[in-house]
Amino acid sequence: MEKELQALLDKHRLSDKLSVGQIKQWILSERNEESDSPVSASNAFQKRCMKYFSRVKSHDEFFVVTQALINAWNYFPHQSLGGKSPWQMVQKEMNKHPELKRKSRSHEMPVVVVGGHTMKWKEYEAMLREMERVQAPFKHWIEHETLPEYRRHLSSKVAERIAKKHIYVAELFFDRVLHVGFVTLDTIRPDFIQKEFPRWWQTHVMMSSLTEKEVLSSLKNLFLFIGSLHNNDIGRFGF
Repeated sequence: MEKELQALLDKHRLSDKLSVGQIKQWILSERNEESDSPVSASNAFQKRCMKYFSRVKSHDEFFVVTQALINAWNYFPHQSLGGKSPWQMVQKEMNKHPELKRKSRSHEMPVVVVGGHTMKWKEYEAMLREMERVQAPFKHWIEHETLPEYRRHLSSKVAERIAKKHIYVAELFFDRVLHVGFVTLDTIRPDFIQKEFPRWWQTHVMMSSLTEKEVLSSLKNLFLFIGSLHNNDIGRFGF
């Protein structure tokens, strides 16, 4: 693992800026606030590291870097786990519960927990298909009306660099909106816009340095445009 990371740092000429030891220390002493989920903590670590790989443009190389960081997170020790790695903790639980090993080798489809409810995999797939059907008009409105018009509007009003930032925020916002399950613009909760998405951005959008305040400002710009385009009152969204 250490050799893999060192080779990656050497490849991207980062050895004088970032070391394997520093990465291990970040993982060891990662903040473990009660409000943090393991996924959020892992994403925050990756985002911290990815600032050093800002010149990576290839999608393939981006995948190589992120996979190496995920491996480091899973196999290096964490202070919050008593000096053990997540991989070691999983193995410990597997050894305590042999039935888990048998289940992992079986070909049974897993169950899925959605919104606190447990459902079979086939039920989950059926739910996703129904969601896609219900969301289809909203998705068409986003992809074929709102985003194209927003791009044209920005290209005529602001510099290219600023336009790209706003479009990036808008695209990821609508991707997240669809993923969460909103089916129309009016069903999007104000708290999702004002709080949840800007916070989600901080731990999930690796190659961005935008703060929560900057993300929210960009969303305000998007909703002001939507309001003017469709003559809608956006006050219900908190703006």
